[in-house]
Amino acid sequence: MEEGQKISISDFLTNRVLTERKTLKISLVEKNYLLEIFTEDFYLNEKFPEIDQIEQSIKIIDRNIFYDIYRFSYDNLSYAIKVGENNDSFIFEREKKALESIKDLNLSPIYFNNAFSDDYAYLLTSFENSQSSKELGLSYTYENIELLGSSLAKIHNATKTEENQREYFLDSMYSLGSFEDFMDQELYNALLERPNFKQSLALLKDIKQTVEDQLFEPGEGFSCLCHTNLNLSCILNRPNQLKICNFFESFHIHPAWDLAFASYKLQLNDHPIYEKKFLEAYHAESFLKEEDYNYVYFKQLAYKILLYKIISGYFYKSLVDNEEVGSVLNLFKNYAFIRESIQDEFADYMDMLDEMFAPFIKNI
Repeated sequence: MEEGQKISISDFLTNRVLTERKTLKISLVEKNYLLEIFTEDFYLNEKFPEIDQIEQSIKIIDRNIFYDIYRFSYDNLSYAIKVGENNDSFIFEREKKALESIKDLNLSPIYFNNAFSDDYAYLLTSFENSQSSKELGLSYTYENIELLGSSLAKIHNATKTEENQREYFLDSMYSLGSFEDFMDQELYNALLERPNFKQSLALLKDIKQTVEDQLFEPGEGFSCLCHTNLNLSCILNRPNQLKICNFFESFHIHPAWDLAFASYKLQLNDHPIYEKKFLEAYHAESFLKEEDYNYVYFKQLAYKILLYKIISGYFYKSLVDNEEVGSVLNLFKNYAFIRESIQDEFADYMDMLDEMFAPFIKNI
């Protein structure tokens, strides 16, 4: 990647709409592929020469459209390795920079290495022997919501900068809806035949325009490292300790973006008492104070961005014979989280959106 070159999320989606896998189990072929990476890569081979330890302990943790996440043990230490295609190196480089910038805070996994070849890319970190908030549940997260608020503030404080990547961030989000740019014509033609797709394209265009009309110009004043996808899976818990992981969607933007996205991703918008505790703990620790910004303004922007991503994701999923019900349900859950916020502003589209998403909400 050339210095200063910008990479959009759509660049990583090219030719992979139909490659999403269906199960969280490692096949023999997949395991052999992973072991070849450990053997061929110079760093991994030097650090983990006894390949039997890898073979006996490696397990799949999670998959997403960009990469797969595995854990393994070596000499009584635990590691996590994210493995994707070679152009995922740009995602891993972004996450590396994020982890390196906050390594002294002890609020994230430890970065070890990232590399790529013609056939793969990977990122190696520590595996935190902890439970995610997704495993522990929303009630546990709310019991510790003040710790989360203060931890996020510490990350923001440590990474405060005059650099602002708002345009890069928005372009990256918008690129998710640029179907024609990264699909071959046959796939795009198939989408055109899908119910609601053409009307959804009009909605995506309207969302983008309303965001552009609402944005403050020329910018936001100051920025910091923002996770932008702080959900239950990204919060790792031990007694009296919390860490945040999966920074591959991070950008240097105004800190209120993180607060706004967290409000919806963690359902704080539906629980004002816990939202208030979260914000009070954050402001008590952060350089950003309540009087410095308009929280409602950023939440209005956030739910539009989330709606844009949900609609785009819906049509990616529609092209895949996908048995990963959990990953699909995340789209429906996120729609449920923002539905009340969007229904007035996008009233003309609500019948269509409810047809796409609402039938599933009662099953969540």
